[in-house]
Amino acid sequence: MLTNTALLDSVTSKNLANSNTSLSQLGDDYNKFLTLLTAQISNQDPLAPVDSTQFVAQLAQLSQVEQAVQTNSQLEILSNQVAGLMNLGGTDLLGREVSVASNELILANGSVNSTYSLASGAVSVEARISDPLGRVVRTMTGLSNQPGQEIALGWDGRDDFGNPMLEGKYTVAIAAVDAAGAPVQASMSRLARVEEVIFQEGEIIFGLDGGEQVSSVTVRSAS
Repeated sequence: MLTNTALLDSVTSKNLANSNTSLSQLGDDYNKFLTLLTAQISNQDPLAPVDSTQFVAQLAQLSQVEQAVQTNSQLEILSNQVAGLMNLGGTDLLGREVSVASNELILANGSVNSTYSLASGAVSVEARISDPLGRVVRTMTGLSNQPGQEIALGWDGRDDFGNPMLEGKYTVAIAAVDAAGAPVQASMSRLARVEEVIFQEGEIIFGLDGGEQVSSVTVRSAS
């Protein structure tokens, strides 16, 4: 026969993530608990009665679980409200041009609208540009090593042999080293148009021209 303690353990181990389901299940378990409690009291041995303090403690625990589920329900409502507000904020950037941290290049009309920035100490800087198949099509050497600035990449859309590349999406990797040959931190960014706003797992995701999706936290500026 199922005891009150076993039933209570079943209640407290339930997943509280789905508050509506949890509250409904809790109500059923609460009624089962009271039915079992009544049956045990009615059939207890008069010479060895069940300790009533156990029932009181178990009822208190069940009440705590109920309060926890209700609190979780309120938090879900609050989370949905915050998500709605964030979505409204993200839609302000629809159709606008933003600067985002990205190593993607969009080649159009023989140029790209991308920049890079460096930490201090770089003495040699080069960029390796790859096509969608991952093949390096252009290596640019002797790039500016000025730290703390947004420096235009200046790719003319040609490969290492001077042939014009097809317009579209490419990727770039910046390799910067100091006098000792140690790597220096470098980051890329590009100007892009926001074409879509997605709210996903508590985060705003922007769909950009060229098909790239980036987190809103990577947006550095907007115009």
